Amino acid sequence: MELRVLKYFLAVAREESITKAAEKLFITQPTLSRQIAELEDELGAPLFVRGNRSVTLTGEGLMLKRRAEEMLELEDAIRQECAQGGKVGGSVRLGMAEAFSANIAAQIIDKFRDEHPEVKFELFTAMADEVLERIDKGTIDVGFLLEPVNVDRYDFIRLPQTERMGILMRADDKLARKESLEPEDLLGLPLIVPMRRELQSNTRSAIGAIYDKFNIIATFNVVNNASLLAERGTGYVLVAEGAAQYNHNPGLCFRPLKPLTPINCVAVWKKYQPYGRAASIFLEKLAMLCGH
Repeated sequence: MELRVLKYFLAVAREESITKAAEKLFITQPTLSRQIAELEDELGAPLFVRGNRSVTLTGEGLMLKRRAEEMLELEDAIRQECAQGGKVGGSVRLGMAEAFSANIAAQIIDKFRDEHPEVKFELFTAMADEVLERIDKGTIDVGFLLEPVNVDRYDFIRLPQTERMGILMRADDKLARKESLEPEDLLGLPLIVPMRRELQSNTRSAIGAIYDKFNIIATFNVVNNASLLAERGTGYVLVAEGAAQYNHNPGLCFRPLKPLTPINCVAVWKKYQPYGRAASIFLEKLAMLCGH
């Protein structure tokens, strides 16, 4: 399977037309059709459903599209690293949780850019499972995540910051008058909780069976979207304090939830991974900043 053919495949998937893709690729339509047919033969599955004027991806095509994009990302990273020669350049790819740990990444990037202005950074925000999946595939170098995270298969540094879980809500709500909240304060209220099951499980373990009595109306993976519901008074958002820092709406406020214990933040990366110079220097700076 050649990368060139995968690029052809992605062009057809993007344009949803072999004719339009051939024009964009500056090749003839019969040539492109033959390349796609040979790719389907090689994989033993149809990749497109052919219509009169357009094509759409099959289930196998959707899977290949995701894998092909990852392979081309890796190809691009390799080219960038090799093109630098003795210089420090290329990209450092970071997976980020919405948490205080992002401040450590920002601090390192700020100093890094002063010393190595040719280096670029790619920031990807997602839940822990997706960040770890990308680390496994080599499309993310370092992940900054909230525990609990299974780090058995990774190298990691536990960061000095800890997170408090609490409630993001309207600043004019009567509960905002309290400095902290008890689980009983939330009974009967519409709650919006993190989609990540580990955080839900941690919260339940800490506060007990009362969690099962909560009125959970929605889940989220990006707090900015959930905050829109809090702003309208639709619900109360259970969130890490570090995620609430991104919301500068004076109409909202954060109150910690007791008796939840602080959550640790970790930086993780793949074991035995041969990194480029930029990513290696980033890890060195991370270790120094965290006292390792």
